[in-house]
Amino acid sequence: MTANRRVFLKQRPNGMPTTADFGIEDQPLPEVGKDQVLIRVAAISMDAFIRTTLDGDGIHGTAPIGGTVMALGVGEVLTSRFAGLAPGDWVTGPTLAQTHSLMPGQIFQKIDVSRVQPSTYVGVLGMTTGLTAHVGMIQIGKVRAGDTVVVSGAAGAVGIVACQIAKAKGARAIGIAGGPQKVAYLRNEIGLDGAVDYKNADVGAQLDVLAPNGINVYFDNVGGELLDTVLHRIAPEARVVICGAISQYQHLDDVRGPKLYLRLAERNATMGGFTVDHYPQTFAAASAELVGWMAQGKVRLPEHVINGIDGFPQALITLFTGGHTGKLLVKP
Repeated sequence: MTANRRVFLKQRPNGMPTTADFGIEDQPLPEVGKDQVLIRVAAISMDAFIRTTLDGDGIHGTAPIGGTVMALGVGEVLTSRFAGLAPGDWVTGPTLAQTHSLMPGQIFQKIDVSRVQPSTYVGVLGMTTGLTAHVGMIQIGKVRAGDTVVVSGAAGAVGIVACQIAKAKGARAIGIAGGPQKVAYLRNEIGLDGAVDYKNADVGAQLDVLAPNGINVYFDNVGGELLDTVLHRIAPEARVVICGAISQYQHLDDVRGPKLYLRLAERNATMGGFTVDHYPQTFAAASAELVGWMAQGKVRLPEHVINGIDGFPQALITLFTGGHTGKLLVKP
């Protein structure tokens, strides 16, 4: 019998989560049942959607009080009674926030770790990261060569990949991020055409300089007032991509929408929201394209790793307070 250490929801957060909202405990795992697999979790993806599951009516499902916190991850199969997986196989899927995951085998996808590190499958090749960026930029944003693209939350995992996809497609890419270190990273390491520090600069004034002819694609990870700032500066026939709204997730009962949505009509523009799970038919081609760009050095994603499952609650807080650059992971 293998011991499992898990993070569970002790109480529903009031605004920004605190470590007091979570509990951590060891549990014995029962024997592996028919069609189940036991997985040693190697890396857990810290994603903004996790916050929404902590509320009573979460838009991505609701974690019950006492329930293990929802999260996606990668891991190695230790024991299997599922025909499609064998010990030693690597998989990705809803591992939850724990060191070992005992789940139906059918909910996991087998992955090839001979070509890339396992954590890549929750990073550049992850559904909530690279595939989300690809779907948003290609399917919704319809980015093309010569476009001026602006990405908010550009130093986060989805933002970094979205910026690099825009560049790979021949567009000019401008990132919005918080703090001089993140802005320097976007300019110097990712090679963006411009970067704006929303904490220390007038975003609108900076965009007027960096995008004097208007913004063709806006990939929004933040929402709130920033969305209005960009809507005021969209070009004719612009495409606005609503990927996320991290500024709003602490108060989903009082979400603030854009006041300047009429700019869409005035400029014959469109605004489309999406969740990546609606586009499974694109995943194979998107993964192949991302792997190709990785091989060419056009797409890369730094990892910010927190070691130990006990660090999961603080990692979630870090995700929302901006204390990381790139893909935030917990390695149990």
